[in-house]
Amino acid sequence: KNVLGEVRKKLDFLMNVCAHQILVDGVFNGDPHPGNILVLPSGGLGLIDYGQVKRISQAQRLTLARLIVALADGDRAQTIEVFRSMGFRSKKSDPFVALMTATLYFDRDDVEVTGGMDARVYFEHLQRLDPSISAPDEFVMAARVAVLMRGLASHLGRSISVAQLWRPLAARVLRDEGG
Repeated sequence: KNVLGEVRKKLDFLMNVCAHQILVDGVFNGDPHPGNILVLPSGGLGLIDYGQVKRISQAQRLTLARLIVALADGDRAQTIEVFRSMGFRSKKSDPFVALMTATLYFDRDDVEVTGGMDARVYFEHLQRLDPSISAPDEFVMAARVAVLMRGLASHLGRSISVAQLWRPLAARVLRDEGG
């Protein structure tokens, strides 16, 4: 039996569940760390401890879906524009810092993004370049989900792009809901 293949399938399923909760349902668990994920005897997954449930409006879901698509498509200008429209503000409004922060929050933290720095250290570096002055809680919690899922994938030996994985659903939400 290919255990690694089974683990990756479960991870992909979990990523899709998180994307669906955020982009479709607008209600999601803001704390899906490994201690809140159970593998059931049936082989299914159980999600527990919904103590940090967040809600986002349809308008917020559509905006986040636009950001996910822009990140997945590598559209830097659109990523910066949408990220700022979400309410993320910084002292100097540096477009590079906005792009990299959006990427760290909702996409990936590989060497290409961080230049080899630890993601936390790189984020602190970005904050020194252009300190954040506004970050909407609902979107920060959605970013937390993306970062936690990416960390879980990394722990399992898999480098992922959250934006690439969530793009199909984000595009469907935009198409179906007129975003």
